[in-house]
Amino acid sequence: MAAKKPKRQAPAKVGAPLWMVTFADIALLLLCFLILILSFSTLDEPSFLKVTGSIRDAFGIQAITPAHEIPKAEKIIATVFDTIPFEVRKPLQQLFGELEAAGLVTIDEGEDGEVTVRLRDTVAFETGRAELKADFKALLDELGKILLDTEATMVVEGHTDNVPMRRGAIFASNWSLAAARSVSVVEYLLSRHDIPRDRLAAVSYADGKPVAENDTITGRAANRRVEFRIRPGQHLRAFEGFEGLIDLERR
Repeated sequence: MAAKKPKRQAPAKVGAPLWMVTFADIALLLLCFLILILSFSTLDEPSFLKVTGSIRDAFGIQAITPAHEIPKAEKIIATVFDTIPFEVRKPLQQLFGELEAAGLVTIDEGEDGEVTVRLRDTVAFETGRAELKADFKALLDELGKILLDTEATMVVEGHTDNVPMRRGAIFASNWSLAAARSVSVVEYLLSRHDIPRDRLAAVSYADGKPVAENDTITGRAANRRVEFRIRPGQHLRAFEGFEGLIDLERR
């Protein structure tokens, strides 16, 4: 009796089942979608834990390994934009260049980005008066444009020497003169430009902050001055389109 031939087994299929490939595609798409949402949103911890818990249950994940805190989207963008310098000094130097070369204006920049423009009082006012000179008004018009473009805040400081006001003078004291001069500058800028009022301030220091000795004619002339302390705004006009999504202002 002839022996029965063994049945030939069908070769095993190579590769993953089709349902597994489809499942993997869906999982990958969901993961990409989740990452996209996270990159454009601000998550509080309870909401994040709730979402991750749902994903864990859906995919059978038993534990989540602690990792570094996921940075919020606005923090990531702010970190990048913090490195972009706000160029304020350059347009100011272009505006006051001739006066700076003549020794009538000095421009200094602090470590915090604040720019100080120091002008001799003769640039802006007649002796003992607070009315703005016509040429100085033209400079203020250009300065107003710079303030608008950079969204800067500015404090106008009035300074004098220590010589008391003479009898019959328009102003009773150096305090009054310095205050009137700084207010004149601020009022002119507000009347000519659409600058928010909370971004301008007027201050009087009289002879309280001298930059030179008052015992010489040259020193007293240096102390009679107006200073602009300009601090650039923290908002980037170039990225105003993001305002509806992420607040880039740091206040």
